Amino acid sequence: MSRVLLVSHEASRTGAPRIAALVARGLVEQGHRVRIVSQRPGPLVDDFARVAPTRVPPLWRVLRRLWSRQGRLRTRVAGTLEVATALAVVAAHRPDVVYVNSTSSAGYVRAASILRKPSVLHVHESGEVLRGFLDRVGIPGLPTGRVRLVACSPSVADALVALGAPRDEVDLLLSIPDATRVLDVVPAPAALLPAAARRPVVVGCVGAVEHRKGVDLWLQVARLLVSCSPPGSLRFVWVGDGEPPAEAATIAGVEFPGHSANPSAAVAEFDVMTLPSRDDPFPLVVMEAMLQGKPVVAFDVGGVAHQLGDTGVLVPREDIESFAREVSRLVADVDRRQVLGIRAALRAEELFSWETFEAGLGDVLDRSVSADQPIVSSGLRAT
Repeated sequence: MSRVLLVSHEASRTGAPRIAALVARGLVEQGHRVRIVSQRPGPLVDDFARVAPTRVPPLWRVLRRLWSRQGRLRTRVAGTLEVATALAVVAAHRPDVVYVNSTSSAGYVRAASILRKPSVLHVHESGEVLRGFLDRVGIPGLPTGRVRLVACSPSVADALVALGAPRDEVDLLLSIPDATRVLDVVPAPAALLPAAARRPVVVGCVGAVEHRKGVDLWLQVARLLVSCSPPGSLRFVWVGDGEPPAEAATIAGVEFPGHSANPSAAVAEFDVMTLPSRDDPFPLVVMEAMLQGKPVVAFDVGGVAHQLGDTGVLVPREDIESFAREVSRLVADVDRRQVLGIRAALRAEELFSWETFEAGLGDVLDRSVSADQPIVSSGLRAT
């Protein structure tokens, strides 16, 4: 068995860190000796520590301040400091392989290369975000040498190929939801439950309140539908961190209850799940809603089409009118909601299982440490 240093860019309860927790669990169950480094603290640190010994590098505050400020010189200083920190951490742990979960932690890939350690770069980003994270730590294009490239979705695999990775050197390890966490939920807080005897239809969304997640687009949909619906018949509920836009207060039935450590309890109250994101490579919230049997309306971004198949409704990116029309159809048709929800749950259970993820993870790690030469695989694998 191998000594694995697993690096997470942070310990928030967002998608990539939650996958890091599942990676750690899978590697430990397979008998590997795992140590976890989270580049920033957060609520998931305790979850990490329950699986394997976990630490946060002492200079995380300095790095956060440097990265948050604009300027080429500050960026160069931050990149140099991040790689230096990574070198110290990797040298201290002396792992057989460095598993870097997100290109946001790409400094650890560079450190592993300098120290002649094999590494895995598990990519959750695409496009400009992917390129930016690599550039800032001095990796032009894509890392080379003993680096195993792993994509969390077909769209991310395509992005890696577009950056120059040979398709036969990219492994596809689909992200999965934590089924136990999703399905073992308690009733929603009272603030999320309707007070009226006649329950309104709940159109929900889960995610950070930000531009990339399309909160402004979602509010436009809410305004369109509320304006043509009977008063009190619809509730639009967005669960997640962030300050609601001022516009939200002007639309009846729109609610932003804020952060939830496990939003699955809120999703259980949704009648329709929505994903208005402008960019989302493989959103866990879609799969989690599917597991709970919720019909999903989403913009066609990232790998969402692969997630939903024919169990949900996709519309062109940022097409507000089509989005609102499809949500309205589901609001009016309870039978169709139920049919899509049942199909979604079956698809999620079949495609996004823990057993498939753990087996694929084992294959990736085995290939990353099985040779003392640059790693080459035989094809793009859905491992």
